[in-house]
Amino acid sequence: RHPFLSVGLPFLIAVVGGSFVLLLTQETKYEIRDKRIQNLSMDEALPPRRKFDIQEEYFRMKSKGDWSGSWEPRRVPRAAEDEPVFDRYDK
Repeated sequence: RHPFLSVGLPFLIAVVGGSFVLLLTQETKYEIRDKRIQNLSMDEALPPRRKFDIQEEYFRMKSKGDWSGSWEPRRVPRAAEDEPVFDRYDK
């Protein structure tokens, strides 16, 4: 007889109640994380960082591979059925 009272009101209560439940769970999650981070000292909170040196990175990358320029791009061989890509759907 009253569709809003039987369907609409429970739906609105579930949506609004669910938003409050999610708000409380997320708030608790972030509070726990903040407390854990505040308990750490500054040395424990941040990992040690290595100083960046552009020359060191260049020589490290150069030692990893062949950068002499004697390479050329090559096509990867494909199976015969993969060649006519656009003709496959025309039929």
